[in-house]
Amino acid sequence: MQKPVGSFFQALVRNVGKLVLAVGIAALAGTAWLAISHTREAAQRDLMQALDRSEERLRMLLEATEMTAASVERVARGAEFADGNAAGLRRVLEMSLSAFEQRPELSYLGVVLDRYGEYGTLERTAQGDILLWLHPGTRPDAVRIENFLLTDRGFEPHATQPVSGYDARQRPFYQAAQRRTQQGLWLPSYQWLLHTREGTPPWGLSYVKALRDAQGGLIGALDVDIDLPALNRFLRYLSSEYGVQLQIVEQGANPRLIGDLAVDAHPLAVPEALAAWLQRPGGAGARKLRSGDTEHWAASRTIELKGGLPWTVVATRQAPLIDGPLRTQLYQMAGMALAMALGLMLVAARMARRIGRPLAELAQSVERAGESGTADALVLAPSSGQYRETARLGEALVRMADALGLRETQLAAQTAALRQERNYADAVLNSLPGVFYHCDENARLQRWNRNLEQVTGMSAQQLEGMELTRLMPVDERERAAAKIAEVLETGMAHFEASYEMSDGTRVPCLFTGVGFSHEGVRGFVGLGSDISQRKRAERRLRHLATHDALTDLPNRHLLQDRLQRLIAQAQVSGKTVAVLLLDLDRFKLVNDAYGHPFGDEVIKAISARLVAALPEGHTVARHGGDEFLVLLDGLYDVSQAQAIAEGLIACIRPPLALQGREIHLSVSIGVSAYPQDGVDPETLIRNADQAMYRAKHGGRNTYAKFSPEMDERMQERVHLETLLRLAPAAGQLRLVYQPKVNLCSGEIIGCEALVRWHHPQLGLIPPGKFIPVAEESGLILPISDWVLRTACMQARAWSDAGLPRIPVAVNISAAQLLQQDLAQWALGMLAETGLAPELLELELTESLIAQDVERMIATFDQLKAAGVKLSIDDFGTGYSNLSHLKNFRVDTLKIDQSFVQNMLDKPDDATIVRAVITLAHNLRLKVIAEGVETAEHCRMLRAHGCDEIQGYYFSKPVSAQEFEAMVRQGRRLRLDDIEP
Repeated sequence: MQKPVGSFFQALVRNVGKLVLAVGIAALAGTAWLAISHTREAAQRDLMQALDRSEERLRMLLEATEMTAASVERVARGAEFADGNAAGLRRVLEMSLSAFEQRPELSYLGVVLDRYGEYGTLERTAQGDILLWLHPGTRPDAVRIENFLLTDRGFEPHATQPVSGYDARQRPFYQAAQRRTQQGLWLPSYQWLLHTREGTPPWGLSYVKALRDAQGGLIGALDVDIDLPALNRFLRYLSSEYGVQLQIVEQGANPRLIGDLAVDAHPLAVPEALAAWLQRPGGAGARKLRSGDTEHWAASRTIELKGGLPWTVVATRQAPLIDGPLRTQLYQMAGMALAMALGLMLVAARMARRIGRPLAELAQSVERAGESGTADALVLAPSSGQYRETARLGEALVRMADALGLRETQLAAQTAALRQERNYADAVLNSLPGVFYHCDENARLQRWNRNLEQVTGMSAQQLEGMELTRLMPVDERERAAAKIAEVLETGMAHFEASYEMSDGTRVPCLFTGVGFSHEGVRGFVGLGSDISQRKRAERRLRHLATHDALTDLPNRHLLQDRLQRLIAQAQVSGKTVAVLLLDLDRFKLVNDAYGHPFGDEVIKAISARLVAALPEGHTVARHGGDEFLVLLDGLYDVSQAQAIAEGLIACIRPPLALQGREIHLSVSIGVSAYPQDGVDPETLIRNADQAMYRAKHGGRNTYAKFSPEMDERMQERVHLETLLRLAPAAGQLRLVYQPKVNLCSGEIIGCEALVRWHHPQLGLIPPGKFIPVAEESGLILPISDWVLRTACMQARAWSDAGLPRIPVAVNISAAQLLQQDLAQWALGMLAETGLAPELLELELTESLIAQDVERMIATFDQLKAAGVKLSIDDFGTGYSNLSHLKNFRVDTLKIDQSFVQNMLDKPDDATIVRAVITLAHNLRLKVIAEGVETAEHCRMLRAHGCDEIQGYYFSKPVSAQEFEAMVRQGRRLRLDDIEP
């Protein structure tokens, strides 16, 4: 059967298009396979990195547990366990509390004594409470098991239980510790016993050590334990952080699964699939693990615990058909496939267009030749410039046209169909969200979509045949040309570059190019996506990484980078670089009184002041909290830095008006300079911090220059803090009592409780040395709690012993005032000790109560209603509004000793003393003067009408026994000696 010539040529065109499309798809498939291979390698690499990090964290947990045991061992060796007494066990556990609290993964920490099996342990409950248990073991006088709960006031009685016959020496952990003569060891997981009778005993892990005296004799054993729920909470945290599922197989005669999402309070059997996978040799890399219908990438590590117990840690990540990173790349590949398919459609359309016109002309010539019957009429149009045939070919075509019945209308229809396909391809390309381009091997544009014209602002005539790199800024062309060469060489490349618009504006884009070759002719197609929004987001993220979110100042990391560069420049120029560390004085009072949002507004206002006050060319950064760092560059000497520090102090001093409130702040500044105080950023900042603390101890609202002696004092302070943490439990703190005397009668009418620290090696440490350390470290709260309880118990003992009803006064710290309900705390202590409220007097400094007057008025009212006495200490040194004084329901004003000691020599101080006495009496308050050391002081104070005195003239602070003796003997102030 004969076919028309038009159908013949249409089939020819279609076959050419299919050929081109097939070649493109084959190239795409190869590229996709290469991307998949690379992605699998990346997935395995990521899994191994996650396993490495998880293994490191697990080793840290084990080492921290072992370090905790070593810390407890040091404490226990220094204890005296006379017959295994409970008091000694409790002291050891209380001294070990801080080490236990710092490791939230730990479940138990215990000490067993060998003689009777007496066992003391700290327990962390599922609710986060900490209990202290004292089991008497087999002591013949044992009557109960004691249990204490940790509260803000220390360990308080919680519950008691009858003796259960529990002997810790029969438990696996003790027996293992006995066999291990020197080193500690980890036990395989085993089922524990519960101290309470509720619930099912969990399984857990124990690290144990034998406890021996200096001669090697066995005292007992200690254990530090992690139950399986705690271990798996830790694993879940690691799994979430590193994006893998973690499992732990405890190896041994009976391997057990102790770490897994399904593990709760007891271990599970190792799943068959996992057991088989572990038995297969596979090297150190990631391998596939199939569990049911699910396939995972899996990798393992073996950790050998002390004592030889092996763990196998397995990290898995599900390996779906298209996992995360691969899915992302295949999405990209799909987009590129679309672009390539469209590009290939375009190529086919262009070929059809080029062939279609000559075919139409050829058909017309054939038609004319057929009508005229002359072969010479078969000459193609000169405009095509592609075909010119001989008469012999013309005759052949005439015969072919006659044979096939070719008609002009058929050829025209085929040409219209080709044009329609081309227009459809153009419409699809123009609908793409990015820029599409097709270039030859010389990177000259052959085809593009309308988006390219819109982005560049050029017309189609301008873009025709233009080199792609000429659309880019001059400084980016060389790199773009290299990437285009990479496309032609390797078949694919991704790179970022910009289109440059006619007005010079740059549009950042991400380009993806795919090369192709057909019949020796090379070229490439690609897409360009506008990434302006992503670039803006990246710039914002970079800014946030180097700037403080609240103030938009450089953060400490950016400042350290700048400081490093300035140090390098200073090494060449010989100039000085200085670091100023600023800390707002008592800023915590602002936060606690008005809330953190208000405190944030204060921080922003202060940062604006600092920037405005700082000379141009220097840097102010936020160090964190209420601290700022200032970097001074190009100084000739340190005196310039000190002058700038004075200026910054002055700029902070004026009141700050915010939200209808007026805030008074001051600042303490530490100064360090390169090279004399350090040659690297960390040292300079650390030394400036030490100098800042020196400024605070010097009275605040000033600056201090670093000196080498400060470093020694800082090391001494750290050592002192370490010793102070152990002092309460070790019984090193004592209370002494300084009498208060009535100036009219000379009788002792009260006393003030003062804390003293007697260290066995350092001796008596003055309060002025350790109290600031306690306040800065947070130890002041437990110390103050101990002071109030001890003072109340002593006053109760005096009252029960028949002494006159003499009130005892206790100082209240800033931490107590800010971090707890003062009234509830004090009244609770009175209820606990049974002391009558009128025998307790609380002393608060004027500067403290001035920070939140309304709150203090309410607190004072509550305490006064209960009968507690109140006094304002150090009156005259604060900055309170005197108009508020009439609202405070206090009993006494206490004149600061600095005024009392100087009133004989300084008329101004004498005037202040008289004014305070007059003010107090007008408000119907009593007045007591502290620091009275001479008879002359007494005479002047009595002459001015002062009610009471306290000081070395009558008595220094004495022990409770000495004070009791004074009262019983009726000791009085000799009024004759102070008569005018």
